[in-house]
Amino acid sequence: MKTLLLLRHAKSSWDDSALDDHDRPLNKRGKRDAPRMGQLLVQQDLVPDCILTSTARRARKTAEAVAKACGGVVPLTEMPELYHATAEEIVGVV
Repeated sequence: MKTLLLLRHAKSSWDDSALDDHDRPLNKRGKRDAPRMGQLLVQQDLVPDCILTSTARRARKTAEAVAKACGGVVPLTEMPELYHATAEEIVGVV
């Protein structure tokens, strides 16, 4: 049996209104919380076999922090089609 985990990116910053949505970074809280998400996965024995992430900056940085907190051994794949994907599109990727 396989388990699918869906995680949303950590808290992002709206400080720079000139930035494109795709380029928004994590804010201070997001940078603090992203590794905690990975630590929680480890504690719950839910370390993923792989991580698929949108190419959005905040999603990539969250995924990188989660992977690192999981021991840095989780392969990460960036998928542009996940940015603004619908539920149906996500199912198609999986």
